[in-house]
Amino acid sequence: MSEQPLSEAEASAWAPAARALVVELLARGLVAKVRGHGAVWARNPAGEPAPDDLVGAAMSPGLSQEVWCRPRWPERDLWWWWAWAGPSREDPAELEPLCPVAESVRAAEVIARVLAVPFTDASVS
Repeated sequence: MSEQPLSEAEASAWAPAARALVVELLARGLVAKVRGHGAVWARNPAGEPAPDDLVGAAMSPGLSQEVWCRPRWPERDLWWWWAWAGPSREDPAELEPLCPVAESVRAAEVIARVLAVPFTDASVS
């Protein structure tokens, strides 16, 4: 795995895969967008606090996840990688392999499971 930016050839292969992943994430009810540094960001709006919950809004980071497109070594084929926060703000993201970029359906299914909010319509009283 490389933390280097994508080469020009890799970036041209990545862009269509990123758009395909966004389409798959949107189809699963997530908010998603392509980011310029070789990443796709997804958020589950069901994980947001109620509009009148000021404490929840102040404390909730929400349910979001970023995946990065980077080459996997030694073949250098492009993969989606989970981007997890490092131990401190100064540390780089820790990357964990998810799947090849060509597998947008598989990636979207797994991302949607990670961002799932089960029982969102269940009463808590």
